[in-house]
Amino acid sequence: MAAHTIPILGFNALPDTTGRAFFEPYTIKATNDNFGHLILVLNNPGASENHGVYGAFFVPNNYVGTPVIRIHWTSTAITGTCLFAFDYRAVGGNDTESLDQATFQESIDIADVAPSATDELMNITGALTAGNFAAGDLVEFFFYRDGTTGAPTDDLAAAVTVHGIYFEYEDA
Repeated sequence: MAAHTIPILGFNALPDTTGRAFFEPYTIKATNDNFGHLILVLNNPGASENHGVYGAFFVPNNYVGTPVIRIHWTSTAITGTCLFAFDYRAVGGNDTESLDQATFQESIDIADVAPSATDELMNITGALTAGNFAAGDLVEFFFYRDGTTGAPTDDLAAAVTVHGIYFEYEDA
């Protein structure tokens, strides 16, 4: 078995309508203007507030199991806990399952503490249920900062910059 990683924050990622999740060049948040790649900004959530992006990705044909979501992120805050969430539904087949579902198949929370210094790379994963995925599935998702769960509470009092979201899995 070999591990594989695919980026899922792509062309079809759409911020929700709160205005608190958006894309911008990293040069706007970074001190040095060397790297201008596009980043996802998730502002500090208020109480009882979630905000993030919707997207979709294809489960590769060599998928066997052990799926996780990996997040590369950072912040200017150096204290507090950030609580991300990943809600999704995997849809498969040909003319057998609706893409227009009313619920998510699974919702997971992924907590991480603030970087020890401004703009240090943070790297965190969240395990997904292997049986929910099959090779060839289209996965629709909502990735967000979770201000409603409260266990743990998102108390990182600043915006976070997400530099990548990845789907990792193993093949045969």
